Amino acid sequence: MNAKLRPAIISRFSSIVLSLLFSIVAPQSKAQQPASNSNAQSDKPPASSSPVRTARDLEEERARILMAEKRYDAGIQVYLDLLKSQPKNAVYLNMVGIAYLNMSSFDQARKFFERSAKADKKYSSAVNNLGMVWYEQKNYRRAIRQYQKAVAIDPSQSGTHANLGFANYRMKKYAEAAAEFHKALEIDPHAFDRNERVGTMVQDRSVENHGMFFYMMAREYARMGDATHCADYLRKSYEEGYKDALKARTDPDFQKVVNDPAVQAVFILLVPSETKTDSASPGA
Repeated sequence: MNAKLRPAIISRFSSIVLSLLFSIVAPQSKAQQPASNSNAQSDKPPASSSPVRTARDLEEERARILMAEKRYDAGIQVYLDLLKSQPKNAVYLNMVGIAYLNMSSFDQARKFFERSAKADKKYSSAVNNLGMVWYEQKNYRRAIRQYQKAVAIDPSQSGTHANLGFANYRMKKYAEAAAEFHKALEIDPHAFDRNERVGTMVQDRSVENHGMFFYMMAREYARMGDATHCADYLRKSYEEGYKDALKARTDPDFQKVVNDPAVQAVFILLVPSETKTDSASPGA
């Protein structure tokens, strides 16, 4: 080979080899690049999915905690501060009313419930609570009118039906009371398992003539087929000395649960002691 041509041939061969090597290595590098970017992105902390809480959110929570702790004066102040920027906020006005009601400041409670109901005419809780003010002051006629208005606004609230039932019971309108108690239980079978004084709708369970009331509740639970609650209230009726409690054995309204063991166990308590003695004697 001509000595002058050898360097040129070697240079040309080297260029070809380098080109081949680059064509093999370069695609691999490009293929790896997206993976590298993907890994870099995955190392970043995920964006938070929880909403950012505002200062107002924190103040509302603080007010709710104060109310739950029965620190009503402090709760009122927080809600009044919140009302400075939202003077027609029906919920805030209602909560101030509840605080005053729990402090037995009835005039102040009524004022704020009225403002709340005016701010939002579809806010049944404020109207219900206005009825509770009258109920606490033993003005049951006015309480009934307010509860009826609240039911008209929102008939799905079991607490309002229950409150209307209690007000009717206080007026000795027992048929009307039983009807409202039944509606409350149809909406919520546990409507009478709690006595709400903290939420947005106030409920009260204070009555007179407890024996008769407990029998009425036992009958309503029996109509619903709830033997457990029926037996519980029937026993309470007996413990309060209600003389007609034994009528449950033949009352058609108790038919669904009359043979339930829990109800039968209460019937044993209801049978007069002399009757039990007579039935146990040899000649009986």
